[in-house]
Amino acid sequence: MGATRREIKLQFLSEAIIISLTGGVVGTIVGLALPLSVRFFTSYAIPVSLWSIVVALTAATVVGVIFGTVPATRAARWTRWRA
Repeated sequence: MGATRREIKLQFLSEAIIISLTGGVVGTIVGLALPLSVRFFTSYAIPVSLWSIVVALTAATVVGVIFGTVPATRAARWTRWRA
């Protein structure tokens, strides 16, 4: 009650980014577990680039922004009709 359209949109986008970034971090940890466990248990060394981690987290954030924009805009518009 009393929140502006901008505040509602910002809250929706923040939640979407946090959720997608959390998923990206978990996915990156799981993705790194395989090469590190192979390196630990065998003599093979699967290279892991720092850029792959950066790209994965950036992609997760971008997905959060893209797929959070539509619900955020709809929620912000809905308040205008309710008022």
